Amino acid sequence: MFNLFRHELVSRWRMIFIWGIGLSLWGSIYIAIYPDVAEEMAAFADMQIAVAMGMDMTTMEGFIASVVIQILPLILGIYAIMLGTGTLAGEDDKGTLEMVVAMPLERWQVVTMKTLALLTLLLLTVIVFAIGESVALAVVSNITEARDVITLEPQQLFTALLGIYPLMVVIFSISLFLGAIMPNRRIALAVMVTIYLASYVANSAAGLVESLNWLETISIFSYVNTSGNVFTEGVEMADVAVLLAISVVFFLLAVVSFQGRNVTVGQWFWQRGQSPA
Repeated sequence: MFNLFRHELVSRWRMIFIWGIGLSLWGSIYIAIYPDVAEEMAAFADMQIAVAMGMDMTTMEGFIASVVIQILPLILGIYAIMLGTGTLAGEDDKGTLEMVVAMPLERWQVVTMKTLALLTLLLLTVIVFAIGESVALAVVSNITEARDVITLEPQQLFTALLGIYPLMVVIFSISLFLGAIMPNRRIALAVMVTIYLASYVANSAAGLVESLNWLETISIFSYVNTSGNVFTEGVEMADVAVLLAISVVFFLLAVVSFQGRNVTVGQWFWQRGQSPA
């Protein structure tokens, strides 16, 4: 059973550094330029669009939260969707899933080991990214002319960036379930991207229009603190609990769905149990 876990992790280890370092370079650009654009950003903070979007550009904390922590889930979420939909549906489309289920393992064990391996992959990617950003912040903070405008500590940034991980777990789990219940990866991917974008738009709309505040309850993005106070107040554990609970539910649904899946036969869930012919 653990051989499957190791295989999934080893076969994708390069992605940890490709995504982690790539995201680090992206985020480091904003950290590096902040001392030079601090005054301009403070002026931008008074604009109505910035206020409506909850963007605080008056401090280093608000700037990094607005341009890095708010955008990071959108970028890394695409990676989580690709992993989730590719875990079962993707391998089924390629014909490799048949060899996996032929192993002396129960189907729930296959789903569990693959899930643990890929969630570990996601966690290590986030850690590499968080380390890269923290190092970049430490380097920029040591520049004499930047010390007066940078008040954020590297360890605060590291902790805040790790707080994105529970959201990635939810996105992966929902994608995994859709990959187990949909007839192929293409449909699972389309449905998941629709859910993903709808959830993001719902969270944004809830912040812009008071009458739509109820949308925050159903948007997974609303359970991640992307404001500047995340660096001082930390991650809200109640929100983490909600995200992890949603993840467990969709993981269990994925296990149940995969139990009845006819491998190599693209079928909708209501066709399960019927003859492939």
